[in-house]
Amino acid sequence: MPGTHGHSLPPVPRYLEIAHDLKSTIESGTSTPGHRLPAERILAEHYRSNRQTIRQALDVLRQEGLISTEKRGSFVRGDRPGEAHARLLQAPPEAQFPLGALSPRAGIAATTRLVWEAAPATYATRLGLRPGVRTLVHYYTASAGDRVIQHAVSYLSPSLIAQIPLLARYERTLSHHTHSDLRRLYAWAADAGLSLEHNEQLTMAPGDDRSDGVPQLEIHREVRDQHHRTVEITLLTFPHAEQGPIYHFTSPARDVRPPL
Repeated sequence: MPGTHGHSLPPVPRYLEIAHDLKSTIESGTSTPGHRLPAERILAEHYRSNRQTIRQALDVLRQEGLISTEKRGSFVRGDRPGEAHARLLQAPPEAQFPLGALSPRAGIAATTRLVWEAAPATYATRLGLRPGVRTLVHYYTASAGDRVIQHAVSYLSPSLIAQIPLLARYERTLSHHTHSDLRRLYAWAADAGLSLEHNEQLTMAPGDDRSDGVPQLEIHREVRDQHHRTVEITLLTFPHAEQGPIYHFTSPARDVRPPL
């Protein structure tokens, strides 16, 4: 990563340390399928941490398919040995939009906004737009307190909008203050018969007001359909990347997990 030469790596977050320890216990066979994990309070006491950190650690295990959670607590999943590792190489059955965005949870607030406006000239041509012509633009921000930790802006192409009825309904009727949830956008695209390819480039950019002048990590994403048309361009930024970006990447794919 540019800019890291000669500097020590940032410390591993406590919740990842706890998640790694719990994962090792599960994969070693000490916790067998169906085994109920200790309650959050007990885990917090054991690891000398707070319950929010324990929840973050358990969330990592859920994302990796190692545990499931219900009203009675969290349980080790009943996969056969080795299947948990294989599943990490597969995408979940339904990816969320925008990819890499944090889900709202304790301590993190996420807001979205959908507007109809012109794309930058450098994006317009790739999206099949004439300069100055408006298209659907999705804004996403995740904050911890008063500090922005993720920000994304996504420009959608006219071809994508035309093929997805739920997007087409917004054409030229959208208020600039409408809050919109497009989390299932990729599922809608699949239902419309689209096969999408995601291309990403990671760069370090100069800081701005959101990052307090600190250089920030940027992910430039271009999504193309099976006809090689660009249908989405997203810029995802991490204003405080010096603390280590939190980025969960998924891509639409068939669910290969065996039934429990």
